[in-house]
Amino acid sequence: MATRALRPGHALRLLKGGEGFFPALIEAISGARAEVLLETYIFDFTRSIEAIASALAAAAQRGVQVRVVVDGFGTGAVPSDWQQRWHAAGVQWRVFNPAQGWSLLLPKRWRRMHRKLCVVDGAVAFCGGINLLDDHHDPNHGTLDQPRFDFSVRVTGPLVDDMHDTMSRLWARLQVVPEVRQHD
Repeated sequence: MATRALRPGHALRLLKGGEGFFPALIEAISGARAEVLLETYIFDFTRSIEAIASALAAAAQRGVQVRVVVDGFGTGAVPSDWQQRWHAAGVQWRVFNPAQGWSLLLPKRWRRMHRKLCVVDGAVAFCGGINLLDDHHDPNHGTLDQPRFDFSVRVTGPLVDDMHDTMSRLWARLQVVPEVRQHD
């Protein structure tokens, strides 16, 4: 029996850089009717990425279930102004393995969530190497002379289910871990 990856029915569209990826992502989020799942290592919340953060808030305000996971080292805490906006809109978010305090000295705390995935309504997905970070901006060094060179892929077909399942498992784990630690 063939795996889902080998089954027919996939449609893939290569998206070059943020210039190709960000508008496609915003379009999908803006059209969402039920659910948006998003995971990213870096979510910078500045420049062109503000439009993505706003699209997520607008989707949640429309009643779409919006769940965002960011990495605790790549992104850190969601900025307080966006926490307030997202909370008011109903966006749910979690920080994977927050990088804080002495725990950074423990090798088991070095584990990172480096995925860049999004699934919208279980019908369309995105994956690739592009973080939610403006192509012309480096948070540590400012404006870049040249844009970053990276790609993402827009996916439809059987693989979307696999991506959705993977993301749902991580979300469930992130829901349970704080509760277990609280009782440990």
